[in-house]
Amino acid sequence: MIHDSVPWKSRLIGDADLIERWAAKPSRSERRSFLIEQKVFLAAYAMRKLDDATKLSTSTLSAPMRVQRFAPVRSGYSEVNSHRFDKFFDLSTATPVDMPNRRLVNLLIHSLVFVEVIGEAETFDAFMVTSDYEQAKGLIQVELADFTGLMRSVADDYPSLIRRTRDKTTGQWRTWAGHEDPSFGET
Repeated sequence: MIHDSVPWKSRLIGDADLIERWAAKPSRSERRSFLIEQKVFLAAYAMRKLDDATKLSTSTLSAPMRVQRFAPVRSGYSEVNSHRFDKFFDLSTATPVDMPNRRLVNLLIHSLVFVEVIGEAETFDAFMVTSDYEQAKGLIQVELADFTGLMRSVADDYPSLIRRTRDKTTGQWRTWAGHEDPSFGET
């Protein structure tokens, strides 16, 4: 449980800055690759923990991010052959897809493969990721600027209201956090 979200959110801002600085360097060094991959994974975990602790507005991680999906071309992709992702996904054709931020965060946490996309200037422009669950749907490409934008959005989100209601039929609790009073019934 996260009680004080300020240090977590401050770290997200610092890490977004660091990721962008390292990604802009025209280098394909192992150190750069490791640093960015590590920061992306830790950011995904931090964002999910903040969401689980109701330290974010409900809309923040439920909002969609536009990503590119590369369809699978054959089965059998696994951690054993994850380095051969180009043989299992059609990298010539991408389909734009709106993926909820929470789903993207979970995808990163449970990733099977993480591949950096290098631009013409040898900069780290995007990454590709999939998980054992997602691979049947395809390989997802996320623009690095979109991901660091999400990190900053999460870091700037301090909900002013939290409402919990219990569903009378199922007995399950629903939680909403945000800035304007929700309208989902009596408690």
